[in-house]
Amino acid sequence: MVGKRVVVKLGGSVLSSTEDFIKMASIAKKELELGHELVLVVSAMKGHTDELISLARQVGADGELLDSISGLGEVLSARLMAAALNSLGVESVAIDPSSPLWPIYTDDRFGDANPDLPRTCGAAISGIEPLLGRTIPVICGYVGKTRDGKLTTLGRGGSDTTAVTLARCLNADEVVLVKDSQGLMSADPKLVKNAVQIRYMDAEDALMMSLGGAKVLHHKALRYLAPTVRMRIVSSSTDRFTSGGTIVQGHIPDLNVEVYDKPITMVTLITNGLPIGNLNLKGIISVSTLEKSMILYVQGDEIETVKKLHKLVDEGKAKAISVRKDVAMIKVWGSAIEEVPGVIYKISEPLTSHGVNIFGLQTVHNKIAVFVDWDKKERAATELSSILG
Repeated sequence: MVGKRVVVKLGGSVLSSTEDFIKMASIAKKELELGHELVLVVSAMKGHTDELISLARQVGADGELLDSISGLGEVLSARLMAAALNSLGVESVAIDPSSPLWPIYTDDRFGDANPDLPRTCGAAISGIEPLLGRTIPVICGYVGKTRDGKLTTLGRGGSDTTAVTLARCLNADEVVLVKDSQGLMSADPKLVKNAVQIRYMDAEDALMMSLGGAKVLHHKALRYLAPTVRMRIVSSSTDRFTSGGTIVQGHIPDLNVEVYDKPITMVTLITNGLPIGNLNLKGIISVSTLEKSMILYVQGDEIETVKKLHKLVDEGKAKAISVRKDVAMIKVWGSAIEEVPGVIYKISEPLTSHGVNIFGLQTVHNKIAVFVDWDKKERAATELSSILG
């Protein structure tokens, strides 16, 4: 069997006791014996980061000082994990920001820093890659360092981001996130008793789940997932890192502008506030509703659509219908969309100033759809690409 290169992230909920360190070290030893190259990324033990942040804020720490204190839990975890591995006869080294092998470099956005990919990849290839196969490097998650040596943290889900970034830089086969859940679930098991594990999910769908409130995976980590790297989310009850769980794969651009390739029709329905029921219409691209109005964006036979909708007028559920033809839909989407301050203004104001009327605008987490005249779609798309690129 040809071994895989795997970056494994162990979350704080997985590392609650010394027994947990020994258990995870034992699994890592098994994977190493199967011929896999491993890198471990560790979070602070459960509850430690919150305690450190609370203490730091009580003495007035902020900025770099707050980050340098809040990341100490990961330093402890890395040393404990390396010690556990060594006790099992596995050569290991703990790597924290004071180490000459430290690979994670970031910008200086304290509290929510972003990886500096060129510098991080260079450091990972020169310092971490030569260790693989004979040694298991144990690297602090969550923490980073700027070019001039200032300590930073990567924000919520930071250890996931560390692991995904390292997997990208080291051209790993997999990045494995070990969580206290079975993987991605069809719903929160605390809310839905019959929720089931999802075996495979596209990265774009996983991003939508994360932005929608799923706690298992943070959206920032998905931003750095390379298309060639498979993400696996497994339970802490596992006896293997490289099997089972949920597989997430795919690539999500930071920001992308796409024009729907066919003209669509905008059908506005004025309702009486009564339940509409199943419309049973074909060719619906999107729907917007607010109070007593509904807009359907339809591709295809708008005459047939209007005839079917007019039955709602006959039934007393709606008052009137209006139609606007030859509308273009431009989709702006990507993993960084929620990090663009005032993104709606940045989209709407320049289009208006260039004489492009916006007939509708929809937002769903990391996706924004803008509806304009079909004849002005190229101008609108070019303008959006320039201001968001």
